[in-house]
Amino acid sequence: MARPDSQLLPLGDFKPSDEWQTHVNAIFYGIKGPEIHHHFQTYVSRDYRLAHALADTFLEEVRKQRLADDTITIQEWGVGNGNLAARFLSRLKSVDAAVYSHIHYTLCDYSEEILNGVRVNPNLQEHEGRYFLKQVNAETQDDFEPHSVHKIISNEIWDDLATSVLLQNNGMLYEEFLQPLLQRNIPNVPWESFVEQFAGKDLDALKKNPPFLEQIVWERSFQRIDISDWPYGTFILKHLDRLADEIPIPINTGAFQTLERAKQLLAENNLGYTSFDYGMLSDHELNLPGRPYYKLYGGQYTSMVNFPLIAEVGKAIGFADVQLEHQHDFVGRNLSENVLSALELVQVHPRISRMEPWDADLLMLQTLQALNASYRSPYKGQMDYPPMPGTPKKQRKQITELARNLSATGVPDTVAYITESEVAESTGRLKKLGYGERDLKNAFDRSTQPIAFGHMTLR
Repeated sequence: MARPDSQLLPLGDFKPSDEWQTHVNAIFYGIKGPEIHHHFQTYVSRDYRLAHALADTFLEEVRKQRLADDTITIQEWGVGNGNLAARFLSRLKSVDAAVYSHIHYTLCDYSEEILNGVRVNPNLQEHEGRYFLKQVNAETQDDFEPHSVHKIISNEIWDDLATSVLLQNNGMLYEEFLQPLLQRNIPNVPWESFVEQFAGKDLDALKKNPPFLEQIVWERSFQRIDISDWPYGTFILKHLDRLADEIPIPINTGAFQTLERAKQLLAENNLGYTSFDYGMLSDHELNLPGRPYYKLYGGQYTSMVNFPLIAEVGKAIGFADVQLEHQHDFVGRNLSENVLSALELVQVHPRISRMEPWDADLLMLQTLQALNASYRSPYKGQMDYPPMPGTPKKQRKQITELARNLSATGVPDTVAYITESEVAESTGRLKKLGYGERDLKNAFDRSTQPIAFGHMTLR
């Protein structure tokens, strides 16, 4: 393991990875809030197709359960910018106004900064009276009556919640420990004061410092551990016995707590807990050497989701039916064709790995323009695509011009679903940008991806 730079100083002691992950994420959301969307886009940040697929499936279940004449309570845990709720409610309103009129949709998040961003979302404000905001913690919330909720939805919260990392070696078990380090000259207060602010999560004080979260360097070590007293320790051990040695395995303990809480809240005639997240969908991906198990986005610390283990724990908690599939398959089935994101399409361009970052931005914008000849969104909105810092003057001007000319009803985001037919209709324009016919065909092949977006529903 490489030693950190000698100018780096520790912000605290080595602790299990889940402790530091939740600590730094609480600071991230507390001081940056909606800025997460500048660092990390999800399939619901600006797109609508995942929300529409979810709404259509929800309507089918409502009709089967014959809930349409009663108040239908929905909770969303981890609300992002509010776009998932806005597009979900818009779809319900357009397809079945009667069901829509009975919806009581509560957006729940532990970050008041995030909720403040949601409050000003104009697309959500169109549904005033159908939605409500609540600051709560999805792992421990006790603000709602047991068995009072018909449907729970979460999008990419499991990756932010407490996650331990374990690996086996010759029959012995080890847990990952982390230590955050930072350069002394970054804070604008004495080092000792800053360490106290960081340890105490003093958000008001930390906000006054220059950006520091993305400058944190994480030192890692693995220490011998016994998990016999862990919740679900028996299930974890059996799970690890199926997997190879020396591969870090995420144990999403925070996700386990959300399942426990969901089980308590869901009504007898419930429609289940649906989660969208990204990670390993099977033991095959879990066993791949070198596959990622965490990522950093602007200082936010996210862990890959271990879907197979979560499914096993879900059944142990009492969910009789656990369904897991690739998120792309869920959306594709709703649209009756294969789908991928605009970003995934650009990544198969034969020259993308050799491009400068600003040239890759130009290719993305040119690709969006090519797709927009066949793509039509039911919602209007102008994509914001500013040039990144350091972009040369010529490319900066080109990027600004291309972004300005993007269609208001075109592809709404780089992380937005595109159908196979839309790509096919744009083939001629895409080939002029350097895409080969085989590239476009291979873009829909997900067989070699170690990390994928998953759709899990537990009932």
